[in-house]
Amino acid sequence: MSKITHNNMKLFTTFFGQSKTFKLMPINKDCPYMEVIYDPSMEMLAVLSKTMKENYEMLPKLDDDGEIIHSKKSRASGKKFKEERRLVKVPQEYYLIERAEQEEFIKEFAVNADTYNWKQYLDAKLAGSSNIIQEVKPEAGVITDKAGKPLTAVK
Repeated sequence: MSKITHNNMKLFTTFFGQSKTFKLMPINKDCPYMEVIYDPSMEMLAVLSKTMKENYEMLPKLDDDGEIIHSKKSRASGKKFKEERRLVKVPQEYYLIERAEQEEFIKEFAVNADTYNWKQYLDAKLAGSSNIIQEVKPEAGVITDKAGKPLTAVK
């Protein structure tokens, strides 16, 4: 059994959707992971392993020329193309949701964990930082986002 080597990834700043976040990239071939990214909306560290597994996925159906075959009618899923179920190789994924485990993983694998300010992204939710800032306007009785657009309740 091979031993997992530590300190073989590097932290850097990136985006996840519309939010600024951090990612870890491997810096040598001994690293067992191909990618690690922090999802600030879910407060989750997603780890993609180099270990591959077979998994069934729904993929667009292609014609003989490699073009997507479009549906004649609207589909229940809202997609406007045909799909087929295929067995594909995908990386094994792990999701760390506990902050202590996220911190431990980063400290264990990131060579620059002591110089890069990765905790700012983990602390963002605790400080109340969010993509949606709710503000009550007493005169209108309306709650708006930070762009000033009214928010509506979903039941």
